[in-house]
Amino acid sequence: MPKYMKFAIAFVTMGFTLFTWNLFISMDARATAEQNRRVAQAMTYIDYGLYARSIPILRDIVYETEGDPNLVYKLAQTYRAAGSLLNYRSNLQRLLDYGIAPDGMTLADLYLEALEYDTTHRGIGDVITLLRQGVEATGDSYLRELLEYNRFAFVRRRAYFTWAGLVWGNAALVLQGNQWGFVNGVGNLLLGHRFETATNFIGNYAAVQIDGQLQIINRGGARQAIADFSAEHIAHFDGNTFVVMREGTSDYIIANWRSGNLNITLNVNAFEYLGRATDGIRPVANYGMWALHDQRRSPNIPFEFIYDSIALDEFGRAAVNDRIFIKQNGQYHMINYYAQKIGSPFDEARPFFERGGLAAVRRGDYWGFIDAHDNVIIDFIYEDARSSSFGLAPVKLDGLWGYITVDSYPEEYMDRFFGRVVIEPQFLDARQFVSGTAPVMNAQGWFYIVLIESQ
Repeated sequence: MPKYMKFAIAFVTMGFTLFTWNLFISMDARATAEQNRRVAQAMTYIDYGLYARSIPILRDIVYETEGDPNLVYKLAQTYRAAGSLLNYRSNLQRLLDYGIAPDGMTLADLYLEALEYDTTHRGIGDVITLLRQGVEATGDSYLRELLEYNRFAFVRRRAYFTWAGLVWGNAALVLQGNQWGFVNGVGNLLLGHRFETATNFIGNYAAVQIDGQLQIINRGGARQAIADFSAEHIAHFDGNTFVVMREGTSDYIIANWRSGNLNITLNVNAFEYLGRATDGIRPVANYGMWALHDQRRSPNIPFEFIYDSIALDEFGRAAVNDRIFIKQNGQYHMINYYAQKIGSPFDEARPFFERGGLAAVRRGDYWGFIDAHDNVIIDFIYEDARSSSFGLAPVKLDGLWGYITVDSYPEEYMDRFFGRVVIEPQFLDARQFVSGTAPVMNAQGWFYIVLIESQ
């Protein structure tokens, strides 16, 4: 083929390519211009409040542009102005899923806008989930601070009871009228109200009385053993032994039972009160005085009735966190397991509830919190208080109970959050959290609240 023909073919081919390219550019420019015209038209409709006309236009252009973030955000705001809030929130979520913010905004700004909606229109669980996602996606310091502030957000169970106990062994005792029942670890009914008296579950078993018969039952309510006597009250249960007040008497006796044995037997010794043995130390009352029975192989505390009283928790425990509060001469003293006094006395004290926690103590009219070394960790400013558990402590302010946090925070948040109110005072009474669940009371009765993170 002659050279001039090759040149001619090449020239024609190049010309055709340029023509085609220019055509595409022209078409794309015309398409962009058309989209801009339609967007402008939609904006005009929005200015006049004609949202029903603007939304279809914006929705189509968003589809054509495969989710341009600026147009998606504009569509979201138009839905919001039109009162279509679910569509507004879903378009915000589309941007969050893309991980792209419109011009002039950051991804953290988008999360804050979504949080503003969720706080008003969704449950606290959704808010916390969104906060966690925002912190993970952006690392934003303000979102992280909000997450720390809401560390102890909770949901409430709907059932009300005459009285509700602390969770123990993933179950809790509840009273309805004069009948006892059980709820599970998050406050939902486990066994209905049919028992005259009962203890908490330890493992799979609890001690109860029904129709005048003292029994051991499993979590399904099936009887495992029965006694030949009736109980006025059952104080507590540790799985093999339990403390019972026999009907018609005022003394407490230790009863014994083992799995697989149908019989329940009684110890011969009776006392005015027998507490739960914790770390081998049991509080005992007799003749109006108290003693500590050190049941360990090498007892360090003499079994002497020399105390006016001993601080006990709801489970009958005195010895927690290697410390005990005893009362002598009108004041409470903290002692160790060698009966040695630690620090200065208090006007009132409640025992430590968990190892490493803080104990609620009173001086004068106000309560504060100390550690096991008698260091005042939170000052005496509360009308009432209970010892801490699960990073929280119930406190009473202005006649109502709420919770302060004594949890560990990252260093930059410790001064801001430690010791601060994180569940506002709103209850007539409040008890400790155990595994994220706590019983509280309002004018309708007792019910349970459950921390979001523990569900």
